[in-house]
Amino acid sequence: MSEKLDVIVVGAGATGLATAWKLAQAGRSVTVLEQFGRAHKKGSSHGGSRIYRATYVQREYLDLMHHALDMWRELESDSGLRLLSEVGLVSHGFPPHDFEQPMRAAGIPLEVLTPEEAQERWPGMRFEGKVLHEHKTAGRVNADLTLVALEQELVRHGGSVVYGAQVTDVQAEVYGVIVESSAGTYRADKIVLAAGGWTNKLAPQLLGLDQPLDMKVVEVAPAHFDIVSERAGSLTESTWPSFTHDHASVDPTTGESSRWPGIVYGLATDGEGIKVGFNAYGVTLDPDQRTFTPRDGDVQLHADYVREWLPGLDAETAAPLSCTYTRTPHDDFLIDRSGRVVVASPCSGHGFKFMPALGEMIANVTLGDESEISSLRPDLFSLARVLA
Repeated sequence: MSEKLDVIVVGAGATGLATAWKLAQAGRSVTVLEQFGRAHKKGSSHGGSRIYRATYVQREYLDLMHHALDMWRELESDSGLRLLSEVGLVSHGFPPHDFEQPMRAAGIPLEVLTPEEAQERWPGMRFEGKVLHEHKTAGRVNADLTLVALEQELVRHGGSVVYGAQVTDVQAEVYGVIVESSAGTYRADKIVLAAGGWTNKLAPQLLGLDQPLDMKVVEVAPAHFDIVSERAGSLTESTWPSFTHDHASVDPTTGESSRWPGIVYGLATDGEGIKVGFNAYGVTLDPDQRTFTPRDGDVQLHADYVREWLPGLDAETAAPLSCTYTRTPHDDFLIDRSGRVVVASPCSGHGFKFMPALGEMIANVTLGDESEISSLRPDLFSLARVLA
């Protein structure tokens, strides 16, 4: 059994590493236990790109984005790695909320364009409805490099990561927790469960529940497409803006039902083309039972969308991916503490952009300072909201 630590973090995805980084930076002894290897592709933190945007109506998330942007720059400066590409974001369509006023009230610089003006500026794309261009605080972040930066800074501040360490049992004792893993036994004062899709493998036991948390894991299958330079104008991988399309469920002109399931999103990935996906559209499953294979019709559905809305891409070049969302019923995050146990799942497909700030928040909660969460809203990320 190793020397007693201040904190054990379970999971070396972005959440676990960001939390451990801030704990180590605060002078705490911390070790991260990861059941798989470094840079594995079985969770939700891999890949070369994630959307970075402040397209929210809730002031809590808008304020968190302001803080996150400063902390991304801190992480870039400390690590020496470029993580953010501020190429902007274009959102269009018919969303259920008017994002413009809340974003302006939060100090987010915006342009409002007509679909015709937007298509003239970005000829490789088509638009409808109200077009918002978030041009200074949006773009994309490199997920793979973020994990490298977080682990580098964690280790620099005295923390460690043990790969191939699947947690098999956790027992509470008077003065802490004992964690059994395939890599050995560890003792700590507190434990942070940041296991993503595997949260329900450990959470009920850790929290003394007789049923799983009300969360589900969804496998989605976005795809990369090649740019057709003669149709994309000046757009390249390095300049293509990130985008979201809130298409109407019923076409406001024809009255026909939309065939597109969920909000569409897209962004460039260096060396791979433009990624296009339907938000949270996929199959619910056990994360240990993934096939990593698109369902029948998924590739064609993405290609059809590209053919209709993204003329600057080659619809015949779809290269499908496999990703997972761990979703709460309300799509807010889960960050809460019960005794010596902190459960952290900034999930539902929109947590990565906040990661440095969320790591700080989770670290503070772990150390007993819940002021950041309570200042947002006492119940916003609470366990009570995901108790089935």
